[in-house]
Amino acid sequence: MPEYILEILRRLTGAGFEAYAVGGCVRDTLMGRVPHDWDVATSASCEQVAALFERTVPTGLKYGTVTVLLPGGGAEVTTFRRDGAYLNGRQPESVAFVTDIREDLSRRDFTVNAMAMDGAGEIADPFGGREDIRRRVIRCVGEPERRFAEDALRMARAVRFAAVLGFRIDGATLAALRRLAPLAEKLSAERVLAELQKTLLSPRPQGAALMIDYGLLGRFMTEKRKINAAPLADTPEELRTAVFALLVRAAGGTRDAEAFLRGLRAPAREAKLAGEAWTVYQELSPRPEDGELRRQLARRDSRAVLAACAARGEYRRARALAEERRFVRPRELALKGSELRELGLEGEAIARALETLALAVTDGAVPNTREALTAYARQHCIR
Repeated sequence: MPEYILEILRRLTGAGFEAYAVGGCVRDTLMGRVPHDWDVATSASCEQVAALFERTVPTGLKYGTVTVLLPGGGAEVTTFRRDGAYLNGRQPESVAFVTDIREDLSRRDFTVNAMAMDGAGEIADPFGGREDIRRRVIRCVGEPERRFAEDALRMARAVRFAAVLGFRIDGATLAALRRLAPLAEKLSAERVLAELQKTLLSPRPQGAALMIDYGLLGRFMTEKRKINAAPLADTPEELRTAVFALLVRAAGGTRDAEAFLRGLRAPAREAKLAGEAWTVYQELSPRPEDGELRRQLARRDSRAVLAACAARGEYRRARALAEERRFVRPRELALKGSELRELGLEGEAIARALETLALAVTDGAVPNTREALTAYARQHCIR
């Protein structure tokens, strides 16, 4: 444990309270992974926690949470609680504070996230989380139907954890997920996108296809279609969202890759990239030759070309060609638009001529010199 977490636990237990690190940080520690953050659960109330530390932030008093800030870092500290009814399918309408760590752990989503560890490293594991880590399974705490009915996002989280950890989803948990998948229709696009992107950024991004297979993205698609997600494994992280949209479009699951991401409330730049990449995807041959890829790199934004090639399983070759830089873009020509205007061209005709010249240089048909380009333009671009 980081020293600042140990200090939080020491102060709370020194004042007579129970205190544990809980959730994903315990799971990751047991798996030899470095936790991204640490959470603490305690029998102390928010007021009692605040009295023990100099700097606290009341981040969720309704749910018993304050953030404790120490020189080494901060952590959310939450009072042991039992959740009331989930009337909105997202958060409990009320909570009741309790004194038993087991009762607190019983409200959590999956067994691998329902463990607690004290400052001495002793583990409280009432639902078999350690055994499920050994078995490499994602299994709901208690009744899967109840867990998913409380918060439908847990279904997407099951897919995400399976992809991130390399686990399979337990049979009973998966069966409940399939039955209750229609509840995902009520989730906000932003929450669904967050889980989708976390899955895409995992070591196994192709697991994102399960969100389609299990019906969790139905409302964002015009038709449910299986996708070939294999290309995602060879796609860099920064292109995976756009490539996922291309794979959905290529399979016929949406009529518009850009609109698909806009429906998920993806950032505008991601949606626009998907739209541009789909244009390139359509223009590419199934097995494009190097010259064809260089011409695309000369004509279009390289990220759109690389995304389109990634969707076709050609990312590595396209990246190598992009790094070779054996192509010329219009802005890199020795002949400028103003000089084409002097030759009698205007407006869109200038843009078309610059593209024609750039492709000619890329193909080796003409050297990138002012004189040669002027002669080529007179012959091929002026009618």
